[in-house]
Amino acid sequence: MTTTSTAGRRAAIYARISHDPAKLGEEPSDDAPPSPRNGGDGLGVTRQEQDCRELAAQLNLAVAQVYVDNDTSAYSGKRRPGFEDMLDGMKNHQFDVLPCWHTDRLYRSMKDLERLIDIADPHDVPIRTVQGGELDLSTSAGRMVARILGSVARQESEHMSERRIRANTQKAQSGRWQTANRAFGYTLHGVPLEPEASAVRKAALDVLGGKSIQGVAREWNAAGLKTTMAGKTHTDPHSKKQFVIEGKWSAPSVRRLLVNPRYAGLKTHRGRTFPGDWTPLIDADTHRGLVAYLSDPKRVKCTSFERKYMGSGLYLCGICGDGTTMKAAMPGSAKGRENNRKTRAYVCRAHSHLLRQGAALDDYVTAQILDILSAPKAQLRLENQGVDLDDLTVRRQTLVARKDGVRRAYNAGALDEAEYFADLADIAARIADVDTQLAAATRTSPAATLVAAGAQMWERWQAMTPTERAQAVDEIATVTILPIPKGQRVAVFDPAFVRIEPKR
Repeated sequence: MTTTSTAGRRAAIYARISHDPAKLGEEPSDDAPPSPRNGGDGLGVTRQEQDCRELAAQLNLAVAQVYVDNDTSAYSGKRRPGFEDMLDGMKNHQFDVLPCWHTDRLYRSMKDLERLIDIADPHDVPIRTVQGGELDLSTSAGRMVARILGSVARQESEHMSERRIRANTQKAQSGRWQTANRAFGYTLHGVPLEPEASAVRKAALDVLGGKSIQGVAREWNAAGLKTTMAGKTHTDPHSKKQFVIEGKWSAPSVRRLLVNPRYAGLKTHRGRTFPGDWTPLIDADTHRGLVAYLSDPKRVKCTSFERKYMGSGLYLCGICGDGTTMKAAMPGSAKGRENNRKTRAYVCRAHSHLLRQGAALDDYVTAQILDILSAPKAQLRLENQGVDLDDLTVRRQTLVARKDGVRRAYNAGALDEAEYFADLADIAARIADVDTQLAAATRTSPAATLVAAGAQMWERWQAMTPTERAQAVDEIATVTILPIPKGQRVAVFDPAFVRIEPKR
């Protein structure tokens, strides 16, 4: 590639910004100094494009294409769609000259530079920059300069990253409220906001009491509570079409909110937790319980799953032991078949061994469970069974600190790879055990709430969701559906073929 006149040739502009405040809904403060973060120094993609168009006009170039990577780092190693499209266009002779604002907008890694050299040189595509003039990749001296500029840009990125990490650590340690967008339950300045704050407190207790996060999402949507992104305009990354965010709650969005340490007045940074200076909506013990409960792989499915029927996946098949699944079926009634009417039934999930009337079975189990809970000897503890939450918390913090120590020892060469991974696995298992105890200690027992209701036990049971009822049943008894002898009509419910075994 040689330096030649560019007059009358086609140009493709490339623009990139690492962090776009407008894209994230942020507004930089009026007194913020110019920086890549707030779009100063001409680094905003719009300003970059304007400057590059002025350069193209000076060089008598016709701008044929503009490639943009908005909110994309050239240092992180992540794929840059605009950069990849630009290389493809260069390969396919779609343009003749590449103007950009500065070389660090184009590349910051040696890998990207070498790819650029391999394509730009043989295809004779000169690179012109607003800030640095021409980048000549056709000579060894030019390539050396390009590599030096790339090394300098990479060092600047690494140095900026180090400063950012230190600044973020200092901000976390200060405990000050800081968020780009308003957090649900709070004003933009960290003051509890009703009715959202009360909704968060209630949801935390409800989930620990057995309510599904899908149920919480449904309740919030019915109450007209919106996410804080409601009404904002977003661009679909695939279709590039803009749409207004509706602000509906879903199980994943509720889960993310409930495990956020912000609501317990805490800030986390790089694995460390710091106290915040704002009013928490829930206490730290409740937060730890929610995190442990909602993060437990064994519970992830059941916390988001909203049962339609109490016994789904709860009642056991007396032949194979699998949980049954409620589905529509006709248990054998001739009248039902004639009227093409389906009756709810429980059917063995795995092999369809058993078929039992759903409503009759649920009514029988309900009567037996409430009878067990009404007995004078029902001694269900309403408190945390003597668990020391402070002790569990200290144990968890000690294990986390030990994990950090293992990493430091490995980095220092004191541990080999096998020892390192073995120690990490052991610590992870111990942390998981503590988390399980924390979750169990902070959860509200559905069965205990029924006992506490006393004479209003039936009313409390009626107010429970199928999920909460199932949890109460599972807490105190195992329900097994037994096979019915041949010759007996399946459509006739017989409690003799249902076994209920108390667990306590």
